[in-house]
Amino acid sequence: MVRTIAKLSCAVLLVVSAVPAKAVEVITNGDFQSGLTGWTGFATANGTISQIPGYAGGTRDLAAIKSFNVSGSGASNALALNAGANPSSPTPEGGGVTQTFITTGGTATFFANIADNWLSASGSIASIGLFSVLLDGQLMDSHDFGIVTANSQGWTLRDTLGFTTTLSAGEHTLSLQVTRRFAPAIGVDAEYFDNVSLNVTSAVPEPSTWAMLILGFVGVGFIAYRRRNGVTLAA
Repeated sequence: MVRTIAKLSCAVLLVVSAVPAKAVEVITNGDFQSGLTGWTGFATANGTISQIPGYAGGTRDLAAIKSFNVSGSGASNALALNAGANPSSPTPEGGGVTQTFITTGGTATFFANIADNWLSASGSIASIGLFSVLLDGQLMDSHDFGIVTANSQGWTLRDTLGFTTTLSAGEHTLSLQVTRRFAPAIGVDAEYFDNVSLNVTSAVPEPSTWAMLILGFVGVGFIAYRRRNGVTLAA
Protein backbone atom coordinates (compact mmCIF):
# COMPACT_ATOMS: atom_id res chain seq x y z
CA MET A 1 0.00 0.00 0.00
CA VAL A 2 2.70 2.47 1.01
CA ARG A 3 4.77 1.56 -2.04
CA THR A 4 1.76 2.16 -4.27
CA ILE A 5 1.17 5.60 -2.75
CA ALA A 6 4.84 6.47 -3.14
CA LYS A 7 4.87 5.40 -6.79
CA LEU A 8 1.73 7.39 -7.55
CA SER A 9 3.15 10.43 -5.77
CA CYS A 10 6.36 10.30 -7.79
CA ALA A 11 4.37 10.00 -10.99
CA VAL A 12 2.25 13.03 -10.04
CA LEU A 13 5.40 15.01 -9.21
CA LEU A 14 6.94 14.23 -12.59
CA VAL A 15 3.78 15.16 -14.49
CA VAL A 16 3.20 18.41 -12.59
CA SER A 17 6.84 19.45 -12.96
CA ALA A 18 6.59 18.99 -16.72
CA VAL A 19 3.41 21.12 -17.09
CA PRO A 20 4.37 24.55 -18.48
CA ALA A 21 2.93 27.77 -17.05
CA LYS A 22 -0.02 29.01 -19.11
CA ALA A 23 -0.48 32.66 -20.09
CA VAL A 24 -4.05 33.96 -19.73
CA GLU A 25 -5.33 37.04 -21.58
CA VAL A 26 -7.07 39.24 -19.00
CA ILE A 27 -8.11 42.13 -21.27
CA THR A 28 -11.48 41.98 -23.03
CA ASN A 29 -11.85 43.33 -26.57
CA GLY A 30 -8.24 44.47 -26.90
CA ASP A 31 -8.60 44.57 -30.70
CA PHE A 32 -11.72 46.78 -30.48
CA GLN A 33 -13.59 44.55 -32.90
CA SER A 34 -16.58 44.84 -30.55
CA GLY A 35 -16.40 48.61 -30.41
CA LEU A 36 -15.79 49.97 -26.93
CA THR A 37 -17.22 46.92 -25.13
CA GLY A 38 -15.30 46.44 -21.87
CA TRP A 39 -13.75 49.92 -21.96
CA THR A 40 -14.77 53.11 -20.14
CA GLY A 41 -13.76 56.56 -21.35
CA PHE A 42 -12.28 59.23 -19.10
CA ALA A 43 -10.89 62.75 -19.42
CA THR A 44 -8.29 64.55 -17.32
CA ALA A 45 -9.36 67.54 -15.20
CA ASN A 46 -9.11 70.01 -18.09
CA GLY A 47 -8.96 67.61 -21.02
CA THR A 48 -11.09 66.04 -23.71
CA ILE A 49 -10.87 62.97 -25.99
CA SER A 50 -14.10 63.34 -27.96
CA GLN A 51 -14.28 63.77 -31.72
CA ILE A 52 -16.35 66.88 -31.00
CA PRO A 53 -14.31 68.49 -28.19
CA GLY A 54 -15.93 69.31 -24.89
CA TYR A 55 -15.42 73.05 -25.33
CA ALA A 56 -17.22 72.83 -28.70
CA GLY A 57 -20.34 71.31 -27.17
CA GLY A 58 -19.32 67.65 -27.17
CA THR A 59 -18.88 65.16 -24.33
CA ARG A 60 -15.35 65.35 -22.91
CA ASP A 61 -14.83 61.62 -22.24
CA LEU A 62 -16.37 60.04 -25.36
CA ALA A 63 -13.83 57.80 -27.12
CA ALA A 64 -14.42 56.58 -30.67
CA ILE A 65 -13.74 53.58 -32.89
CA LYS A 66 -12.29 54.11 -36.36
CA SER A 67 -10.87 51.84 -39.04
CA PHE A 68 -7.16 52.65 -39.24
CA ASN A 69 -3.87 50.93 -40.09
CA VAL A 70 -2.29 51.25 -36.63
CA SER A 71 0.26 48.44 -36.87
CA GLY A 72 1.20 48.97 -40.52
CA SER A 73 -0.14 45.56 -41.55
CA GLY A 74 -3.64 46.65 -42.59
CA ALA A 75 -6.62 48.67 -41.42
CA SER A 76 -8.93 47.39 -38.69
CA ASN A 77 -11.07 48.77 -35.89
CA ALA A 78 -8.98 50.82 -33.47
CA LEU A 79 -9.46 53.08 -30.47
CA ALA A 80 -9.42 56.70 -31.68
CA LEU A 81 -8.83 59.56 -29.24
CA ASN A 82 -9.05 63.26 -30.06
CA ALA A 83 -6.98 64.27 -27.05
CA GLY A 84 -6.09 67.77 -25.94
CA ALA A 85 -6.72 70.61 -23.54
CA ASN A 86 -10.22 71.92 -23.00
CA PRO A 87 -9.72 74.80 -23.69
CA SER A 88 -6.14 75.11 -24.98
CA SER A 89 -3.72 75.08 -22.05
CA PRO A 90 0.05 74.92 -21.53
CA THR A 91 -0.59 71.91 -19.27
CA PRO A 92 -0.83 68.54 -21.08
CA GLU A 93 -4.44 67.36 -20.99
CA GLY A 94 -6.53 64.67 -22.62
CA GLY A 95 -7.73 61.31 -21.37
CA GLY A 96 -8.36 57.80 -22.63
CA VAL A 97 -10.06 54.56 -21.65
CA THR A 98 -9.82 52.15 -18.74
CA GLN A 99 -10.66 48.51 -18.12
CA THR A 100 -10.84 46.71 -14.77
CA PHE A 101 -10.02 42.99 -14.63
CA ILE A 102 -9.51 40.22 -12.10
CA THR A 103 -6.51 37.90 -12.13
CA THR A 104 -5.08 35.08 -10.04
CA GLY A 105 -1.73 36.88 -10.17
CA GLY A 106 1.61 36.17 -11.80
CA THR A 107 3.86 37.72 -14.43
CA ALA A 108 1.98 40.22 -16.61
CA THR A 109 3.16 41.16 -20.11
CA PHE A 110 1.55 44.12 -21.92
CA PHE A 111 1.65 45.09 -25.60
CA ALA A 112 -0.16 47.65 -27.76
CA ASN A 113 0.27 49.23 -31.18
CA ILE A 114 -0.03 53.03 -31.26
CA ALA A 115 -0.26 55.50 -34.13
CA ASP A 116 -0.91 59.15 -34.85
CA ASN A 117 -2.18 60.72 -38.04
CA TRP A 118 -1.21 64.35 -38.67
CA LEU A 119 -2.93 65.89 -41.68
CA SER A 120 -1.37 69.36 -41.77
CA ALA A 121 0.37 70.26 -45.05
CA SER A 122 2.50 73.05 -43.57
CA GLY A 123 4.35 74.01 -40.40
CA SER A 124 5.40 71.71 -37.56
CA ILE A 125 4.08 70.54 -34.23
CA ALA A 126 6.07 70.13 -31.02
CA SER A 127 4.06 67.18 -29.72
CA ILE A 128 1.38 65.19 -31.50
CA GLY A 129 0.63 63.54 -28.18
CA LEU A 130 2.12 61.63 -25.26
CA PHE A 131 0.86 58.04 -25.38
CA SER A 132 0.84 56.26 -22.00
CA VAL A 133 -0.24 53.01 -20.39
CA LEU A 134 -0.96 52.94 -16.66
CA LEU A 135 -1.62 50.03 -14.32
CA ASP A 136 -3.54 50.85 -11.14
CA GLY A 137 -2.69 54.50 -11.72
CA GLN A 138 1.06 53.90 -12.08
CA LEU A 139 2.80 54.84 -15.34
CA MET A 140 4.22 51.68 -16.95
CA ASP A 141 5.33 52.94 -20.39
CA SER A 142 4.94 56.01 -22.60
CA HIS A 143 5.93 57.35 -26.00
CA ASP A 144 6.05 60.84 -27.53
CA PHE A 145 6.63 61.09 -31.28
CA GLY A 146 8.34 64.46 -30.69
CA ILE A 147 8.54 67.36 -33.15
CA VAL A 148 6.84 66.58 -36.47
CA THR A 149 7.18 68.64 -39.64
CA ALA A 150 4.26 68.60 -42.06
CA ASN A 151 4.28 67.43 -45.67
CA SER A 152 1.69 67.58 -48.41
CA GLN A 153 0.46 64.04 -47.69
CA GLY A 154 0.53 64.34 -43.92
CA TRP A 155 2.18 61.83 -41.58
CA THR A 156 1.20 58.53 -40.03
CA LEU A 157 3.53 57.76 -37.14
CA ARG A 158 3.62 54.30 -35.56
CA ASP A 159 5.21 52.67 -32.52
CA THR A 160 4.39 50.28 -29.66
CA LEU A 161 3.98 50.32 -25.89
CA GLY A 162 4.96 47.43 -23.64
CA PHE A 163 5.97 46.36 -20.16
CA THR A 164 6.40 43.31 -17.94
CA THR A 165 5.57 43.32 -14.24
CA THR A 166 4.38 41.09 -11.40
CA LEU A 167 0.69 41.26 -10.51
CA SER A 168 -0.86 40.22 -7.24
CA ALA A 169 -4.10 38.25 -7.25
CA GLY A 170 -7.23 40.38 -7.28
CA GLU A 171 -8.69 43.35 -9.13
CA HIS A 172 -6.59 45.73 -11.23
CA THR A 173 -7.22 48.60 -13.67
CA LEU A 174 -5.46 49.20 -16.98
CA SER A 175 -5.57 52.69 -18.55
CA LEU A 176 -4.69 53.82 -22.07
CA GLN A 177 -4.10 57.56 -22.20
CA VAL A 178 -3.02 60.39 -24.52
CA THR A 179 -2.29 63.95 -23.41
CA ARG A 180 -1.35 67.07 -25.42
CA ARG A 181 -0.48 70.68 -24.62
CA PHE A 182 -2.75 71.90 -27.39
CA ALA A 183 -6.44 71.83 -28.19
CA PRO A 184 -7.51 68.75 -30.18
CA ALA A 185 -8.21 68.62 -33.91
CA ILE A 186 -5.46 71.10 -34.88
CA GLY A 187 -4.13 69.16 -37.85
CA VAL A 188 -4.32 65.92 -35.87
CA ASP A 189 -6.83 63.35 -37.10
CA ALA A 190 -6.66 61.15 -33.99
CA GLU A 191 -4.39 59.17 -31.68
CA TYR A 192 -4.87 55.43 -32.09
CA PHE A 193 -4.46 52.26 -30.00
CA ASP A 194 -4.90 48.72 -31.30
CA ASN A 195 -3.98 45.08 -30.51
CA VAL A 196 -3.99 45.74 -26.77
CA SER A 197 -2.98 42.65 -24.82
CA LEU A 198 -2.17 41.86 -21.20
CA ASN A 199 -1.17 38.23 -20.65
CA VAL A 200 -0.75 36.97 -17.09
CA THR A 201 1.30 33.82 -16.49
CA SER A 202 0.49 32.29 -13.11
CA ALA A 203 3.40 31.15 -10.99
CA VAL A 204 3.93 27.37 -11.02
CA PRO A 205 4.85 25.87 -7.62
CA GLU A 206 8.45 24.73 -7.34
CA PRO A 207 9.08 20.95 -7.45
CA SER A 208 10.16 21.15 -3.80
CA THR A 209 6.72 22.55 -2.89
CA TRP A 210 4.98 19.72 -4.71
CA ALA A 211 7.34 17.26 -3.01
CA MET A 212 6.32 18.54 0.43
CA LEU A 213 2.64 18.23 -0.46
CA ILE A 214 3.13 14.71 -1.79
CA LEU A 215 5.06 13.68 1.33
CA GLY A 216 2.09 14.89 3.32
CA PHE A 217 -0.24 12.74 1.24
CA VAL A 218 2.07 9.77 1.72
CA GLY A 219 2.06 10.35 5.47
CA VAL A 220 -1.73 10.52 5.62
CA GLY A 221 -2.00 7.38 3.50
CA PHE A 222 0.49 5.53 5.73
CA ILE A 223 -1.40 6.47 8.91
CA ALA A 224 -4.65 5.30 7.34
CA TYR A 225 -2.95 2.07 6.28
CA ARG A 226 -1.62 1.40 9.81
CA ARG A 227 -5.00 2.12 11.36
CA ARG A 228 -6.76 -0.20 8.95
CA ASN A 229 -4.23 -2.97 9.59
CA GLY A 230 -4.59 -2.44 13.32
CA VAL A 231 -8.34 -2.84 13.07
CA THR A 232 -7.91 -6.01 10.97
CA LEU A 233 -5.50 -7.58 13.50
CA ALA A 234 -7.77 -6.69 16.41
CA ALA A 235 -10.66 -8.40 14.67
